[in-house]
Amino acid sequence: MKKQFLLSLLVLMVITASAQAQKGFDKIFTNQKWMQQHLDDDNLIILHVGNKKSYTEGHIKGAQLMTTNDFARVVGDLYWELREEADFTETLRGFGINNKSQIVIVNGMDDHAAGFRLYFTLDYFGLAKRTKILDGGMVGWKAKNLTTTKEVFKAEATPEGDLKLKPNPSIKVDKDYVKANSLKEEINVIDARRPNFYEGTEETREHYERSGHVPGAENICWLDIVDENQFMKSSETLLDFYQNAGVKKKEEVVAYCHVGLRASVIYTMAKALGYKVRLYDGSYNEWDKLSDAYPVKTGKDSK
Repeated sequence: MKKQFLLSLLVLMVITASAQAQKGFDKIFTNQKWMQQHLDDDNLIILHVGNKKSYTEGHIKGAQLMTTNDFARVVGDLYWELREEADFTETLRGFGINNKSQIVIVNGMDDHAAGFRLYFTLDYFGLAKRTKILDGGMVGWKAKNLTTTKEVFKAEATPEGDLKLKPNPSIKVDKDYVKANSLKEEINVIDARRPNFYEGTEETREHYERSGHVPGAENICWLDIVDENQFMKSSETLLDFYQNAGVKKKEEVVAYCHVGLRASVIYTMAKALGYKVRLYDGSYNEWDKLSDAYPVKTGKDSK
């Protein structure tokens, strides 16, 4: 009887965790059905994240092309860094975004990471509550043979004063935060790169001086989050990834990758699953060039 009770309790806990995860997903992602029903909504801003080629080949009606240069910059040796607040405000105003906009991010490329990086960027600047990611992006949209257009669309610019960003620096951490916390049980550093980079066995990224990973970091590859059509895997599957990496309820996740791009996928998933989450924006591109005071671990073991 006791064994049956414990089994029932475990099943209930799994169901509850899954339900909570799905609720978190619904706050961040939207689906194709919703997208089709709301294309003509007032205040809807659709951002096709990609390049001119992906946009002109076909996009969702009313979508505007947003390239990576619109929301990321290079700072010294660091790539995919956040824009300055005033500069980014002007860029967003140019897309017709104001503080009443409902923003939908559509990954326009075969690689889904850039759309997630835009989500992290908008989260940093206080717009996440008004932003959703279209599950599947354009790959999933076309896989379902849904209607596309080649008509270029550009919204009217938002009047000055109608968009006020509210940056939240707490979701971004630096090298010293990672160094001080990477071995703590309650803080889970997650490396979003492919396993060969995590383990330090890569052959294609020769510019790394110290191949491997941050000590204490576990590995969840950003590619494993979506299926072949860029649709999110089930909340149960994604929750398993984090639990298998040792992340417990109410603990913190710190995501990093090569340059802070693919870590945005792990960041977004962790947030959807209900974890407190931050992103190490300098990522391994910065860590690799630091002194031995910022150590490196190789192999499959985290510590």
